Amino acid sequence: MADRYSSLIALLLDAPVEDVDAVVRAAGHAGDIDRAAPLGGDGTVAQEVQWGGRMQKAVVRALRDDRDDRPLLRTETYLGEDGLEGGMQRQAKLLQALARQLPGRVQGVRDLTALIERDTAWLHRVAIGAVQHEDGIVTVVDGEGTRWVRTHGAARFDVPDLELYGCSRAQAERAPELLAHVHRQLLAGGLKAQLALPDGTEVYLVPVRDAWQQVPLDWPGVGRAGRERGPGLTGPRATLSVLHPKRFGRYRKDFQGVLDRLVAVG
Repeated sequence: MADRYSSLIALLLDAPVEDVDAVVRAAGHAGDIDRAAPLGGDGTVAQEVQWGGRMQKAVVRALRDDRDDRPLLRTETYLGEDGLEGGMQRQAKLLQALARQLPGRVQGVRDLTALIERDTAWLHRVAIGAVQHEDGIVTVVDGEGTRWVRTHGAARFDVPDLELYGCSRAQAERAPELLAHVHRQLLAGGLKAQLALPDGTEVYLVPVRDAWQQVPLDWPGVGRAGRERGPGLTGPRATLSVLHPKRFGRYRKDFQGVLDRLVAVG
């Protein structure tokens, strides 16, 4: 399962953890971690753990963030079986268990999958199960005039992150609600789910690279850096097209139809 450890959330610390094994063992003595074993032969750097009475595993790893060299204690696990609410709560409980063994040293939480920084109050709220959609899937809006709206964090729940291109300001303001609506359908029904916008318009997923062939290349987010994309944009990602009847065995791509309906959301 190590290759499926797709949810990466870390404690942001005041100084590096020198011995992960010691922190994990302390959490085990407190009853918060069930089993642990060194990963890669060096338990001071990384441990594979089980917690919460489950066989599902996670990795606890000490490292520095490549972006700003801040010291992290990162947890890596798979959440697809638990869904957004259950999965985020479960990972938060592991982070909380580790934080209890580092009193006064935790300065925040860095969700490296959703590309967002949280405070410790967020961690404690999620750990008790008060989980909101935005805790697991974050929406970002970029651009001026023409805007690019995208999500981060959805792929860890086995569904694609979503993007919309060419939005006006009014459309971009409504886009997060629309994307959350579609994501809830995907989380409930998987990739085979029948998808619809809040007004009932049926839509379907189009991989982003397929969409780039149909929209202006100068729109923000389209074909950025050729076919190579930046951090957080390399996983499964899709945009939305209105679902029209098939012609000649194929669906017509209608991205503008989705944008036109954004102003009616809510």
